[in-house]
Amino acid sequence: MLSPRTWPRWAGSDREGAEVLLADLAYPDEELAFGCTKIFIRSPRTLFDLERRRQERVAQLVTLIQKTFRGWRCRTRYQLMRKSQILISAWFRGYMQKNRYKQMKRSALILQAYARGWKSRRLLRELKAQCRRHAAATTIAAHWRGYQVRRRYRRYFRTGASTCLANFIYRRLVCRYLVGLAKNLPPLSVTDQTWPPAPYKFLDDANQELKSIFYRWKCKKYRDQLTPSRQAQLQAKLCASELFRDKKSLYSKSLQQPFRSDYLGLKQNPKYQKLHAVAKDKLVMADTVRKVNRANGKTVPRLLLLTTEHLVLADPKAAQPKTVISLSDIRSVSVTRFSDGFLVLHLKEVSTVGAKGDFLLVSDHLIELVTRLHQTLEAAKGQGLSLHITDKFSTRFQKGDMSVTVVESPKASTDGPICKKKGSHKMEILVH
Repeated sequence: MLSPRTWPRWAGSDREGAEVLLADLAYPDEELAFGCTKIFIRSPRTLFDLERRRQERVAQLVTLIQKTFRGWRCRTRYQLMRKSQILISAWFRGYMQKNRYKQMKRSALILQAYARGWKSRRLLRELKAQCRRHAAATTIAAHWRGYQVRRRYRRYFRTGASTCLANFIYRRLVCRYLVGLAKNLPPLSVTDQTWPPAPYKFLDDANQELKSIFYRWKCKKYRDQLTPSRQAQLQAKLCASELFRDKKSLYSKSLQQPFRSDYLGLKQNPKYQKLHAVAKDKLVMADTVRKVNRANGKTVPRLLLLTTEHLVLADPKAAQPKTVISLSDIRSVSVTRFSDGFLVLHLKEVSTVGAKGDFLLVSDHLIELVTRLHQTLEAAKGQGLSLHITDKFSTRFQKGDMSVTVVESPKASTDGPICKKKGSHKMEILVH
């Protein structure tokens, strides 16, 4: 380690290497003695000098190793950074070139589109101008040929002959149309709205007017054949259509059911003689309804009589009136939009009966009942019934107002709605 001839590699024996090393260090011969396997040093100073030289050499070698390692590490790091920089630069230049190419391609497409559009518009203008010139030339040629023909044949026709001929042809066509229409009139049924089409376009307006006149004539002839009772029933059906069509689901089920007015048979049943005496000759409708108890929501049966002046609720067992409501005291009526017979009679607060509150009723003939009430009020006061079709409304009872909510539920029976009280100010109606 201390001699350049023995470091870093020595090919001879250990003894020879030690002799060469000590000879290069230039120690006096009397300081050293060589044995078979050992070296004898005379002075400790020589030993300390050897140790000092060895430590200095070790420090030099350590420095050399560190310098070599740091150089290798820096070179390796530099080469890695150089390769990364080259790769990043290559990708960045490629990215920039791709973007530039895309921008150039987009610009080229825009220029091409504008150029093609300009050429196409120029060609379109030329074609339109050519078509206009062709149409103008055709029109001029037609007028010129017509002028020549008229001038050539004017001496053969008297003035106004074409107008007379056209009028004759029109009258002949109208006559043929009317004769054919008389032979092919549609049936006289008011539900049949078929009508033969006009054979010529100039007869379209007249054909539509004749269709309207014929249909109104059929309707008038049908009305003249009706009996007064039948006319009243149809008038009631028309009024029901105006009130409930497309508003309440129950209306479609009531179309095939005739309005009978008297469902109790007051005249034939001797049990209802007192009620018949109350109604006298002013009876409009008699039916059985169910009145909803204001306290617990349960229903009890009642007989309902609608006259031209009053609405009477009677006990079915005793057949005696329990409540008589003047029609002028009825403020409005509320029904639901479902297929139930639930209705609420809203009464005025100033009335005697109205002090107890509104009436909640369930009727199997709701459509007829509301319709008859509407017609009676309209005939008596000249103003129809105020009808509200809603699922949530407020009613007035003696203890205060109550909110009524109607809910469609499969739990409800088909016989009628189920009334449930929810506290002191809420009621829920379950309908099927």
